[in-house]
Amino acid sequence: MKQMYYIEKKEGDKFALVGCSEWSEANSVISFDELGFCQDDGFYHCFAYATKVTEIGCFGDKNWKFEPQLVKFKLAKKDYQKEDKQKNKVDVKQSRLERWLCDLFNGLEEGVIYKGFINLKDDPYCDLFITKIDPKGQPIPEPLLKQMLSMSVDIEPVETPEHIKPEDIKAPNGKGSWGKGGYGGKPGQTEIEKLTDRMSFICSQVNAMNEGIPVENLAQLADVLSGAENKKAIREVLDLCIALMS
Repeated sequence: MKQMYYIEKKEGDKFALVGCSEWSEANSVISFDELGFCQDDGFYHCFAYATKVTEIGCFGDKNWKFEPQLVKFKLAKKDYQKEDKQKNKVDVKQSRLERWLCDLFNGLEEGVIYKGFINLKDDPYCDLFITKIDPKGQPIPEPLLKQMLSMSVDIEPVETPEHIKPEDIKAPNGKGSWGKGGYGGKPGQTEIEKLTDRMSFICSQVNAMNEGIPVENLAQLADVLSGAENKKAIREVLDLCIALMS
């Protein structure tokens, strides 16, 4: 299963959502003409005009391919807790990849738009890039470190951004926003209306891959999942539910 997933932008939104089921298992590359970021206590929030994202899928659409567009994603600055679908607290550890990218962004300037690419792969190199120490405990020579980094990241400022405005770059507010992993809904919606919209979206994605009776509610969704032989599909459905409803 592809760890990177894509969720289409909602009405009134400018950015689609890109996420990762497990950053510790990520193995992707994102290329972008423009990328800006901001941060709050728990996350770096990134906004990009991405030209390519590899190893990414859109649930329910096997023929989907990523096209250049505006996307947003977040990176944990530390270990944190989130709620699962049973409203239980789940501990989430910051991955090596997130730790390195947070260190990378810490060396960049907020408010500046950048272009380039980032290798979104969680591996031992992430630790080496931060510590600058090789596995034997010796400092990595600067020329070698630069060469290693050049294969994983290339970022430089953009003088005149065309896609991303300063007002686009802001951390989300409140539970249920995309910054918490979910969807904040349309302006003016009640929480029930937001949940109804999310459930309708999930059902539409399940129906796109299910040839049986159309799924219209949570009970029918549970029946479909309980009888499904494809455990990978079940995992994808649960990942999507958590992403949209947590």
